[in-house]
Amino acid sequence: MPIQGFTRFREHQVGSQTSISSNTAATRTLPYRGPIKIEPNREQPDIDEGSLDPITAPFAGAKEVTATWEGKEAYNDAPYLWAGLIKSGVSPTGATAKSWTFTAASLTADPTQFFTDEWGDDVTTDWINAGGGTIDKLELGFDDDLGAWDVSADLIYANAITGTGPTGNIVLDSAPTWVYGADSEVYLDTVAASIGTTRLVDAVHGAKLTVNNNLDQKRFANGSNTRFQLAGYGRGAREIELELRVAKTTATIAERATIDDDPIPNRYLELRTTSPAIITGSTPYSQSIRLPARLITAEDDEIGGNSIIILTYRGFYDATLTYALRAVVVNTLASL
Repeated sequence: MPIQGFTRFREHQVGSQTSISSNTAATRTLPYRGPIKIEPNREQPDIDEGSLDPITAPFAGAKEVTATWEGKEAYNDAPYLWAGLIKSGVSPTGATAKSWTFTAASLTADPTQFFTDEWGDDVTTDWINAGGGTIDKLELGFDDDLGAWDVSADLIYANAITGTGPTGNIVLDSAPTWVYGADSEVYLDTVAASIGTTRLVDAVHGAKLTVNNNLDQKRFANGSNTRFQLAGYGRGAREIELELRVAKTTATIAERATIDDDPIPNRYLELRTTSPAIITGSTPYSQSIRLPARLITAEDDEIGGNSIIILTYRGFYDATLTYALRAVVVNTLASL
């Protein structure tokens, strides 16, 4: 008999929740790895006990449940990332080709998307069922090999139960349509009305978008029925940062030259990826990420035998666009 507990049998099965406490059955397996971690925060009391070694049992603190999803981005999985990062309640439009639009509100607080996340391996009596999950921080991007985009999503959960078996009969998408760096373009414009117009040609080696929600976990003293249970999340100051690794071209050198301009100029960026795979008619799988941003650093680096420039932008709310971040995904996913 083989020893049970094979790492190759691990998987994340996810379902969309209607509220932070309404755990649900999983509906999709996501192609990511990373364990769900439960930290009970047991603390030894700092007291005098007449002993060199502790005698009194520790007391419990607020339980923290976290995970990091790591893998590659596929178009039909992307709405799970954007919903968890930006907002719940988004429904796609379109009959066959589904268009999902996630626009982050800045002047109000978007509703939070909650997930139930079932994680485990072949030992079905030792699975973790974590509920009320949402994305606190997301990193997306591609390197100079122009392969499928990398995903790293930090999640926090409201609760977790161990020892519960997984929802059965969920099949992983065996032929996903990946979001490739090779299919990506970067547009850099100087006015909001022209966003997505001026493409950086023969310049972009790689890109990485980082969005940190800085979520605040809320708990209330409502008696022993709820104890340390999370009641909700407060949205903190969102941090949006885009790093572009670019070759030295006329356009990128001119952009680097603005690093000491005063006032600091606004920029309007789009990362647009269009797959050669067609959904229906002439409509392909695609993803568009738009953000207004300002250049904050310009550093020298190298790739192989060539010098490059790392341009780092910080996002902001633009009143003309009426957003700080917008993501549009076209795929075949009908619902979360």
